[in-house]
Amino acid sequence: MFSIKSKNVPCCDGLTRRDLLTIGGLGTAGLLLPDLLRAQEQSGTQKPIGAAKRCIFLFMTGGPPQMDTFDLKPDAPVEYRGEFKPIKTNVPGIEISEQFPMLAKLADKYAILRSVTHDSNIHTVGAHAMLTGNAYPKAANGEISASPTDFPHYGAVFSKLRPAKANVPTFVALPQKNTNTDGTVWPGQGGGFLGAQYDPLYVTADYVKHQSNPKAYENCEFHTPALTLPPGVSAERLKSRHALLEAFERQVRQAEQSGNEGLMDKYREKAFNLLSSSETLKAFQLDSEPNSVKERYGRHLFGQSCLLARRLITAGVPLVTVFWHPDGTTAAPSWDTHENNYYHLKTHLMSPCDRGFSALLEDLEQRGMLKDTLIVWMGEFGRTPQVNRAGGRDHWGACQSIVMAGAGIKGGQVYGKSDKIGMYPAESPVSPGDVGATIYSLMGVSPSAEIVDQTGRPHPLVRGDVIRGIL
Repeated sequence: MFSIKSKNVPCCDGLTRRDLLTIGGLGTAGLLLPDLLRAQEQSGTQKPIGAAKRCIFLFMTGGPPQMDTFDLKPDAPVEYRGEFKPIKTNVPGIEISEQFPMLAKLADKYAILRSVTHDSNIHTVGAHAMLTGNAYPKAANGEISASPTDFPHYGAVFSKLRPAKANVPTFVALPQKNTNTDGTVWPGQGGGFLGAQYDPLYVTADYVKHQSNPKAYENCEFHTPALTLPPGVSAERLKSRHALLEAFERQVRQAEQSGNEGLMDKYREKAFNLLSSSETLKAFQLDSEPNSVKERYGRHLFGQSCLLARRLITAGVPLVTVFWHPDGTTAAPSWDTHENNYYHLKTHLMSPCDRGFSALLEDLEQRGMLKDTLIVWMGEFGRTPQVNRAGGRDHWGACQSIVMAGAGIKGGQVYGKSDKIGMYPAESPVSPGDVGATIYSLMGVSPSAEIVDQTGRPHPLVRGDVIRGIL
């Protein structure tokens, strides 16, 4: 992992936000790795589709409520249907929340899956399932932390099977990583049993309150991390004499040590390769974007993170995960709305999401990139259909809505159906494994490939089937 000025996202368990400046943090995994993956595409029963060249995950940390976003239930009893009303989209017969007016105009670009289901109501367990396509391998009664036995994130698998060209990272995560209250990292975000070599490049950033309106979230400005060369050192000079390694040396000594110098050397090399790439350096220069583009994405961290994700994939990065980052000005830090659900959704969750997500879809289409870029919008689970006494909705893994768009996905459709109150799938249930099989296949990896952990034990890449109905 290569981190630059991190702030951690809080959730309902009161997760802390701490400033970090590290290179390292390699954990206990990743020692002396042999060939870890055996992609058995020839013998696999599911041949990859390969329509996508790149992928962007938009992960709504905390769990968005399906019945307030993409699966409203206007005919349900009042304690279930909530305050929001459905509005028509540009596709006849498809309706979504009135809080998503921009996305409603682009429904022909995406597919809504309303019957995604798994069996956990725990944030970290659900996140592992949704970010890897696999159930957590152990029983869990409470929040868990990342371990060397976790399944790897999709991006970690691509880092091994489909690495990007030289000097461009394969897998980037921004603008923060998710941690538990004690600071331990959520599972499913990194290399898992492949090892820390395949963790993403973590790029994190702060929000800044607008001087003229300190309480306004829409006026926050995104500050790109200090990803720059030492003064007076050009990329060409850096390549010729590895000056960056000297600049990083002090930070490396202060960083968390894994006890394996060979692995640390790989992270030094990763830092060097990143900053010696003119393509990647240019991608981080958001100031080069016209103000009109930055306004279209939204002057908040989610919007500007979506813009940065677009710039990164344009520079050649195959997979970027954008985690929802709290604005820091409200009582609800994420989509984990146990209290005052509608206030938080209306004031600082759904509007930025609507603007950033819709801008990304439009931008990619205008650039001719949507046809070969896969976009996946999801959380770790849904929310309970019944509104609780605090005016909120609680954790609910049994049913959630996710959205998929771009390469290979047929837009303008709804797949699956939940019951009349949005509690359980009523038609065409979709597992995280099915979602994973679809992602892998679209990205050119056989879902029936076999993946091998560091002990030599083989695992199916995912246990699921490609969702043919959305292709």
